Amino acid sequence: MGVLSIHLRTYAHATESREKVVKALMELLPEDLRSSVSPSIEVYEGYYGNPIEVITVDVNDPRLTTRILEYIVSRLSDMDRRRLLATLEDRVDRNGDLYLRFNKQEAFRGSIALEEGDDVVRVHVRFSGGRREALKYYGSILSK
Repeated sequence: MGVLSIHLRTYAHATESREKVVKALMELLPEDLRSSVSPSIEVYEGYYGNPIEVITVDVNDPRLTTRILEYIVSRLSDMDRRRLLATLEDRVDRNGDLYLRFNKQEAFRGSIALEEGDDVVRVHVRFSGGRREALKYYGSILSK
């Protein structure tokens, strides 16, 4: 049992620099993996005809996914770790998948901080066990 995949997703609006948004997304990956992962970019049209780019990175290698999750957690402040631990039940679905949101602006500056808004880098972690096993696993990583 463990982390099967990690899906990172964010948006670059017409008023944002794609390069800066990609940099923010890549900040959630360990430095040595950043050059070996290429984000995919899809362009959609917003309500007012403006372009919205959806930027994603998918990692499906269990050796890397666990490392990425541990990296993200290691970069969180003590306050964000406690907050995540306190809200873990709400962030894990019945399949054991974990959903996180990180501040995109802070990530661009090199810091990883939890965020509840919409202008975020979203992280979806797929776990191979059920909810109970996942909660125990995530809790152990957060308590290190």
